[in-house]
Amino acid sequence: MDINQQVHRLVKIAVPYYGTLSLPPLGLARIYFVAKVDPATRTAVNIELKVWNPKQKPNLSIWLRELGIAGVICSDSGSQYQIALNSENIWVLWRQQGEVEEVVERWARGEIEAPAAFKCQNPTNLWCAGQYEAMDGATFQQKLANYPRF
Repeated sequence: MDINQQVHRLVKIAVPYYGTLSLPPLGLARIYFVAKVDPATRTAVNIELKVWNPKQKPNLSIWLRELGIAGVICSDSGSQYQIALNSENIWVLWRQQGEVEEVVERWARGEIEAPAAFKCQNPTNLWCAGQYEAMDGATFQQKLANYPRF
């Protein structure tokens, strides 16, 4: 395949509408921005609102996985919900402040300084930056299965 014909996979990132994943005493956020990020350009090419209805889909992490979400960026300090999200191979980036497009593009450009930050162009990050274009699907899935969870 010609390098100019390679199709870049968009990475989907969810950001809670109010910034936080948990809304005490209400529980989990129900409105999310879903940003599609192009790793080649390091920009959000599309951002849309999605509403989680726990009466139809009681498990947030499964709903996010079904949407194809790779990660969640939120302003919380951490939460027990990380375990459920990680079990669906969804990473969480905590303690991020700013407008949706700003935090998503900051992540895409690799400008977030956090101990467990998943960044584009980071060689250990299997979610973006051309890693998947360089390997076949079976190899990618094998690496993904062995990827350490935080």
